[in-house]
Amino acid sequence: MGSPVLVMVANLIMEDVEERSLATVEVKPMFWKRYVDDTCTALPVDKVQEFLDHLNSIQPSIRFTMEVESNGSFPFLDVLLQCDSDCSISTTTSL
Repeated sequence: MGSPVLVMVANLIMEDVEERSLATVEVKPMFWKRYVDDTCTALPVDKVQEFLDHLNSIQPSIRFTMEVESNGSFPFLDVLLQCDSDCSISTTTSL
């Protein structure tokens, strides 16, 4: 990944983009967790595209993409997150 300084710079930039986007978005995510440049976010289904467009408007040189939940599960950082019937989250590490 190059110099260890680059990792710190990337993290600072992502933190800035994160703070600006979350401070100015109309519908706040119910859940937002970030690891380096990957985020796991919970939003109402009808607000997902609007939120993605907002994120991509904050810093033109950074483009966010998304994966949406399918059949109640969602891959994140080599872990499969599964939404259970009681709204809890269980995980499976074998993707």
